[in-house]
Amino acid sequence: MMDARVLIRPMFGSFPQSRYMPCVECGTSLDRTASAPHVCDAEQVLDLRLFQLRDEVAAFDAQLAEWLASARGRFAAWIAERDRRSR
Repeated sequence: MMDARVLIRPMFGSFPQSRYMPCVECGTSLDRTASAPHVCDAEQVLDLRLFQLRDEVAAFDAQLAEWLASARGRFAAWIAERDRRSR
């Protein structure tokens, strides 16, 4: 039989704070105790943006195929091919 006076405590009292946090612009792990200012690398910023847009990039092919299957898409493809051949 269990004693009704048993105190139930949360399993984790508090989570320790990491010394490192990601830069919001480029995602690079930064030491929060560092005194030198961080300068984002342009390529790293681009990599993070592409990662954030990965679902939209993956859906583009399906959306384009769907549009090309529509009447407007077929007409646009026909016009583009006609214009390409006439040059």
